[in-house]
Amino acid sequence: LYLLLDNNRRQTYLKKIYSVTEEMYEYSKVRSWGKQFLHNHQATNMLALLTGALVINSYNEFQSNIWKQLVIDVMEKTMFLLNHVVDGSLDEGVAYGSYTSKSITQYAFLAKRHFGINHFDNNWLKMHYWFYYSTLLPGFQRSVGIADSNYNWFYGPESQLVFLDSFILQNGAGNWLASQIRKHRPKDGPMVQSASQRWSTLHTEYLWYNPELISHPPSGHGVPKLHVFPNWGVVTYGGGLPNTQTNTFFSFKSGKLGGRAVYDIVHFQPYSWIDGWRSFNPGHEHPDQNSFTFAPNGQVFVSEALYGPKFSHLNNILVFAPSPTSQCNKPWEGQLGECSHWLKWTTNGSGEAAGEIITASQQGEMVFVSGEAVSAYSSSMKLKSVYRGLLLLNHQTLLVVDHIEKDIDSPVSLVSSFFHNLDIDFKYVPFRFLNKF
Repeated sequence: LYLLLDNNRRQTYLKKIYSVTEEMYEYSKVRSWGKQFLHNHQATNMLALLTGALVINSYNEFQSNIWKQLVIDVMEKTMFLLNHVVDGSLDEGVAYGSYTSKSITQYAFLAKRHFGINHFDNNWLKMHYWFYYSTLLPGFQRSVGIADSNYNWFYGPESQLVFLDSFILQNGAGNWLASQIRKHRPKDGPMVQSASQRWSTLHTEYLWYNPELISHPPSGHGVPKLHVFPNWGVVTYGGGLPNTQTNTFFSFKSGKLGGRAVYDIVHFQPYSWIDGWRSFNPGHEHPDQNSFTFAPNGQVFVSEALYGPKFSHLNNILVFAPSPTSQCNKPWEGQLGECSHWLKWTTNGSGEAAGEIITASQQGEMVFVSGEAVSAYSSSMKLKSVYRGLLLLNHQTLLVVDHIEKDIDSPVSLVSSFFHNLDIDFKYVPFRFLNKF
């Protein structure tokens, strides 16, 4: 369009872009997104700032360089931190992860094009494909909704996938998955993208698409597989498959707040420019260690809480009573950080919340996964172990076993779990045997 504009119109647009970019730069000094790494707002706003700086460069090179230097400093630290995330995940989940990754892929492209900075060997980018493939429920329409989420993605992920294929994978798997998601996009209902999100990555999808990469699924596609995200603390089974009668999906989460890499960086402080939890924002995470979802035959049966208040019981985990530190739903208490619109990660020891994957194994169609989540609960309840095991016996039967240990002087005497379903109401049907209930 620039070539079609007269000089007056060009100057008008340049002045507007300059003033808005300058405003963004000033906000970056005072708003939380200016200092919270790996958060969707930071990556998005930094890319907006970089875009404005690149446009303004020939108009005011001095100011443009100041803006560019800020973005490069922040985003290079972002890429450095992502290199610690060995599984390609983002702690904010798939939906908000797509929000962040659209900007990370754009930065990687612009950094190479304009500054000669090459991130195409970044460990996180090499593994990021599986964050989309292995989290997909059968049918390519819905992703696992761990952390704040809609039913799938906020932005893309076709744009991110064609980027990964063109510059990182170069094997056709990214183009294939993008085409499957595009082909099966819901036309109506709650899984449809909003108008503000639908078209915002279309230009990069076109720019990055490489038709010379022959579209085909990844090796081993078609057979249900177990996939472990060790940093995220998530295990999925049956991701990336078509919607057929026997394709079952389930997920299990038991991980550290912020993901293992961020949690360890906060606690061991290896880098002077990281100011503990003030440098991160896991507010979109949920109290969900030892949580699970289950979609037998592809039909969602036990679901996640998606985007909503951070109540433990909505995440299919155990809550205990009576607890002396219950903050909502008294006398019950769930995991650290619960009860608000955002997960509380800086109060009452919430920054110590952690779960751990203990076992993840597959033998044919049988799968066993287990985790320990006692560190995600308040020490006031004096629990010694909150262990959960999931055994998938066949594509329709999932056995859930909870093992709890507590100190002799623990105040809790009751435990409860609510299995959540967004689409179907659970109803208790008494089991009748020999005419007795």
